[in-house]
Amino acid sequence: MKAKKFLSVVALAAFMVSVATTASAKGKITVYPYLDTNYALVSALSEEMVDFSVEIKTDKGEFVYSSGKVGTSTQFNKLFDFSKLSDGKYVAVLKGSGKTFLEDEFTVSGGKLVSEVSSKKAEELAAKVWAKNDFIFVSYLNKANDSFNMKVEDASGNVLFESALPKDLTYSGKFDVSSLPSGTYYVSLVSGKNSSSYAIKK
Repeated sequence: MKAKKFLSVVALAAFMVSVATTASAKGKITVYPYLDTNYALVSALSEEMVDFSVEIKTDKGEFVYSSGKVGTSTQFNKLFDFSKLSDGKYVAVLKGSGKTFLEDEFTVSGGKLVSEVSSKKAEELAAKVWAKNDFIFVSYLNKANDSFNMKVEDASGNVLFESALPKDLTYSGKFDVSSLPSGTYYVSLVSGKNSSSYAIKK
């Protein structure tokens, strides 16, 4: 199968802010359907890799897209127009130092993402919170266009920070918590009927 090239790639803005939290995973890459359209969002999160890259290939190994080195950012989000892609199976790859780290397989038919697995993933609360040094990082995919609210509490339940976050399709925030004393903190994200909580040790 000869894959056609993407005709449209829209870079999604990533917004920087200030917060706190923790996660054990090293990263992930996921392909999400974008509403009932020919577009799909490729989202990659690399918590520890430096100069990682994102690639999209056919199941035969033919390259369709390569981001090149992303640089020092930990987040990659791009909206792709799949309408000109040939039907078949593809794989999105998160790579670093020439090695494959993470992959997400998906299927295109009729110029649209049709993978049932991807459709289910799209309905999850695609949010991530992790801590590194004196910073908390928050990242999420907001497919439902809901409002996100974040709250940070100490071990006694005292609210230290509470704020509404941008209602953007994708968001990445960085929060400075260097002024907080050592201890355990809890970060919660609420969006519509979905919520997630994260424990952080400082």
